[in-house]
Amino acid sequence: MENQVENNACAPNPKGLIVLIGVIFGALISFTANETFLSIIGGAVFGLIIAAFFNSFLYAQTPHDR
Repeated sequence: MENQVENNACAPNPKGLIVLIGVIFGALISFTANETFLSIIGGAVFGLIIAAFFNSFLYAQTPHDR
C-alpha cells in the first residue's frame, strides 16, 4: 500500500470562498444599483443567504473514501 501524507495546512476551503465571494459581490451589485449605504448591508445579507443556499443544496459533495 502507498504511504501518502497529505498536507492540508494551506488548502483553501471552497465553501468559505463561495460565501465570501457571494457577500462581496452581493454588496457591490446592490450598491451599484441603489447607491446607498444601506444597500451595501442589504446586498451583503442577500448574498450571504444565496451563498448558503448554494453551498447546502447545489454544491453538496459527498465525502470520498480516499
